[in-house]
Amino acid sequence: MKHPITLTASVALLAVAHADEPKAVFQVQCAACHAVDRVLVGPSLVEIAGIYRNNPEGFVQWCMKPGRKRLAGIEMPSMAAVGEPTLRQLHGYILKEAAGKKEQKASGVDPFGVPRAQVRRPRVQRMFLPDASPAAIAVALPGDLSYCFDASECRLRYVWKGGFLNASDHWLGNGSKQASIDGEVLYREPAFPLIGGSEGTVRFIGYSTKDGLPSFRYTRGGMQVVETIRPLADGSGIERAFEIENAAPLKIEVAAPARAESSSGSLALTAAQAKSFTLTLRWK
Repeated sequence: MKHPITLTASVALLAVAHADEPKAVFQVQCAACHAVDRVLVGPSLVEIAGIYRNNPEGFVQWCMKPGRKRLAGIEMPSMAAVGEPTLRQLHGYILKEAAGKKEQKASGVDPFGVPRAQVRRPRVQRMFLPDASPAAIAVALPGDLSYCFDASECRLRYVWKGGFLNASDHWLGNGSKQASIDGEVLYREPAFPLIGGSEGTVRFIGYSTKDGLPSFRYTRGGMQVVETIRPLADGSGIERAFEIENAAPLKIEVAAPARAESSSGSLALTAAQAKSFTLTLRWK
């Protein structure tokens, strides 16, 4: 028996608050290599704040034209494309995040090589992943499902079952290699974004979390979108909840999961329906 893709629609409208811009920039551009109080690929925010606390211009110039300060580290790529005004805001954000914190000693253990049984709540990790842009975000859901959200294109890339991430090659390679997925990919999004197709300018705003579960915020073609992905209670798939401000009529094409018990499908929504709707994908 095939499980169809199901849709529930309502006309409720969620006002989308704009995320803190420096925080969003950090999440997309910096979080893969820098943590607040511990060394990842690059130094912690505590160390960066100590170096550049009273030297915002030095911070900006380093980001624009970085070099190598550690023989064992990977050379930081230029952030010139971010722009000097945003980098100055980022400097203030780093000082704020590092305030009152001390750097933790390195454990020498891959923090992301965690058995799935130890994932008790959602876990979000900015990481270089296969088949995604450098702005990929990996999310481990409670149970045995994880997914990759691409913040550059503002869309779900794929969902996998099993463990979370094996980031050993990434860290041992000083960030020169991608992390690998610990599991089997069950679903891949089509080449075009689910919301709005390929039309309209896309911009990632950031994400907020509730009980560890992220809600991604982005704009596409004048629409302001909040997307939240949850596991189904029985572990048979995912539920994707969308709240859209300035919604327009939508036609949504959904691909069949790799291990399909549900087929591909097409949904046409009116502007009123597109304000608030849920897609459910099942594959077992």
